[in-house]
Amino acid sequence: MLLSELFIIYFAAAAPFGVSRFLSERSGGARTRPALRVAALAALAWPVTSINSLLRRAASRVEATDEVENSAPDSRAVERATRAAVNALRALEDLLGCEVPPVGADESSITEARHALFNARGSVERYSGLALACAATDAGAGPTPREMELCRIAGRAGDDLLVAGRCVHRRNAARLFAHRERARAELVRALADVRGVVNHKYAARHASGCTSRPRVEGAALLRTTLGDALTCVVTLASLFEDDATADAVNSLLDEGRREVRQESRADSAARGGSREGGESCMTPAVPTAFVTPNLGTTTSRGG
Repeated sequence: MLLSELFIIYFAAAAPFGVSRFLSERSGGARTRPALRVAALAALAWPVTSINSLLRRAASRVEATDEVENSAPDSRAVERATRAAVNALRALEDLLGCEVPPVGADESSITEARHALFNARGSVERYSGLALACAATDAGAGPTPREMELCRIAGRAGDDLLVAGRCVHRRNAARLFAHRERARAELVRALADVRGVVNHKYAARHASGCTSRPRVEGAALLRTTLGDALTCVVTLASLFEDDATADAVNSLLDEGRREVRQESRADSAARGGSREGGESCMTPAVPTAFVTPNLGTTTSRGG
C-alpha cells in the first residue's frame, strides 16, 4: 500500500514537468512524437529535470546581474568627476567675487550670480546621483521585497503578488528615469545661466579702451575656469554614456571658443590699426623742460 502511494505521488509530481517540456519542445518547432518522447523522459526523471531547471534560472539571474553591474559606471570615478565639476564651479564663484560683495556693487547682479552658481552645483550633484541610480536599475528585473510589501499587505499572494510587484517596480523605474531626464535638462539650463553670468562679468572687466593688465588677466581666467567646469561635466556625462548631455555641454564649450577667437581677431585688428596711425591708450607726454627758442643763423639772414 505504501509503495503504490509513493508511485502515485511520484507520477503526480512528474506530470507538470512532462507537460512543460512538451510545450517547450513544440514551441521550438519539434514534431509531436519526438516532443512526446522527450517529455516522457523529462517526466520520468523529474528530479533531475527540476534541478537542471533551477540551475538554469540561477545562471540566467547571475548573468542579468553581471550585465547590469558591467553597464553601470564605477561609482568612484563618478564621485571624482562630480567633485571636480563642483570644485571648478566653486573656483568660478570665487573669481566672480560672489562670496564678499565689493563696495558699490549692484546687489541684484551679485544675487543673480550667486543663485546661478548655487543652482549649477546642485544640478551637477542631482544629475550625478540620479544617473548613477538609473544605471543600476533594470525595468525588466524582478521586484524587490520592499516593492511587494504593500501588495502583500493588501492580500495578494502567489502569481498575483508577483505580477503586482513587477508593476510597482516598473512604475518606480519609470519615475526614476523621468527624474533623470528632468535633472539633465536642469543641468544644461543651469550651466547656460552660469555662462551668461560669466559673459556679463567678462564684458565688464574686458571693456574697450585702456584696461589694466590684472583686470585683463582676471577676465581671461574667468573664461578658462568656466571651460574647466564644462569639461568636467562632459567627462561626467561620458561616464554614463549620456551623449545628449555631453553634446549639449559641448555646444556651450564650442560657443565659448568661437567667442574667444572672435575677440582675439578683434584685438589683433585693433592693434594693427593703432600701429598704422590709430590713437594710443597712453597720452603722449610732450617734453618741455629743455625746449629753447630757435636760434638765428647767418644763412637764414642772407638773401
